[in-house]
Amino acid sequence: MRWTLGALGAAWLLAGACRREPAHRTEKPVPETYRWANCPGDRSPGDALPALIKDGDAVFFVGNSFLGWQDRVLPDWVAALGRAVTPPIRIETGADILPGNTPLGGFLGHPATQAALASRKYKLFVLQAEEYEPVDRKPAFHQAVREFNRAITAAGGRTVLFLTWEFPWRRFLDQLAASYDEIGRELGIPVIPVGLVYRDSARAPFPHESPFWLTADSGHPQGDLHENEKGSAVNAYATFALLTGRNPLGKSFTAPGNTNSEALMRYLSDIAWNRVRPRLEAGCR
Repeated sequence: MRWTLGALGAAWLLAGACRREPAHRTEKPVPETYRWANCPGDRSPGDALPALIKDGDAVFFVGNSFLGWQDRVLPDWVAALGRAVTPPIRIETGADILPGNTPLGGFLGHPATQAALASRKYKLFVLQAEEYEPVDRKPAFHQAVREFNRAITAAGGRTVLFLTWEFPWRRFLDQLAASYDEIGRELGIPVIPVGLVYRDSARAPFPHESPFWLTADSGHPQGDLHENEKGSAVNAYATFALLTGRNPLGKSFTAPGNTNSEALMRYLSDIAWNRVRPRLEAGCR
């Protein structure tokens, strides 16, 4: 089943004050994965960071249920966050989201993705691979990104990659992140470091939470495969920050399934920004 973005009632996409310091600092140098086209020659610490999109731009999301679990659809959350910040930034979204284990390359031929490419209206395409694919089938994953990138570039857009997370039963985040960043460096593609934010949250969790608290639920208190509403907030904050170059500053927003408290949203926003900002700054070197 594919979900259409913007309105949850439409089901098949085939039809068309004081801020505290972030909890955890990046412990490794940021890979130089891309160079931003609109970086000023000289930057001061207070300058705005470079952005991939501006107010009114359209973004298309491609991936599996990690982009839309239990009605918490990432493109809807990102758009809602854009409307809530000051000044607002309107982000039009579309998506080809198919639950299951379809490899990334399989999405390129989908009618929904082909229609999005043909429309030439999308400034960015955010790609998320099947969770194990970048490590277990690395050559195929990298080739799929190359093919997608060629098609996206030909359609007048730009590619962004969405790094997923590891699981209690498989600790493979270093390999996963390295695979995403390797193809990102090769093609000059930015990577949204979501999985690294999840690990930061495990090392410095919100009070009384377990290490895999962003994927925990009542049946799996020690963590599971998919993100919960807290993980969904991290996904939205990190994606919004990298696409817009703006610190979300813990802004709360109204979106389906968002039951997080304001205090928790501030924490999640801070740890997401702490991971995204070095990548934005790295693009201005």
